[in-house]
Amino acid sequence: MIMLVLFSLFSQWVLAQSSPSVMESSGKIYVVLATVIAIYIGIIVFLTIIEKKMSNLERQIKE
Repeated sequence: MIMLVLFSLFSQWVLAQSSPSVMESSGKIYVVLATVIAIYIGIIVFLTIIEKKMSNLERQIKE
């Protein structure tokens, strides 16, 4: 019984992968992807700026 449930869930997952999703067919997936990439780039830039400021402060403390 457990194997039957697992196989039915797996088959639904495989079938869902074969058809294009609503977001993919309308092109909205690219907007989501661009937003996620922009957020990651923003986080990296923010962390880089904070790192530089901390390095300057550490250098001032040592002097």
